Amino acid sequence: MDRSELLSELKNEARYISNEDLSLARAAIMEAVENVPEPYKTIYSSDYFTFLYESFLRLKRHDQIQTEEEIDVMDYSSLLDSIKEKSTSPDKKRDALTRMTSLVLTYLVFIVKEPLHPVGMIFPGGMRITQKEPHYYCPVKDKQSETGISFCEFCICRDSEELI
Repeated sequence: MDRSELLSELKNEARYISNEDLSLARAAIMEAVENVPEPYKTIYSSDYFTFLYESFLRLKRHDQIQTEEEIDVMDYSSLLDSIKEKSTSPDKKRDALTRMTSLVLTYLVFIVKEPLHPVGMIFPGGMRITQKEPHYYCPVKDKQSETGISFCEFCICRDSEELI
């Protein structure tokens, strides 16, 4: 499958995400961070959901791919398997979040090749996602990659320690 075919497939799937699904996804994120201290609670609930939502809208508006390029089928399958593995709850809110994030993460990883968090997003300790053309850097990339709860292994970011 090439990037154009994948984009077409993602856009088709996005048509089935309703406003109710988006509200449920937002509620799932709010529940997931209810015990997180401020300011990270707001960052992860409001700011990160806004990033996901805006990326979802970009996906829906994305017209064409400039360069035809084959998708690495193994990476694509691994991402989808990882999303399914990390979202085992039968809850309607979690299901809506999973459907939305599977589209958005796939879009970010394979179509636009951008980080899975917004540039400038702050992490505990005051560290942020940064960009120094042409690369992106994440302060937690290597620390989160092996936790089993993140999608860092699929993210285009390099670890921030590579900047030193």
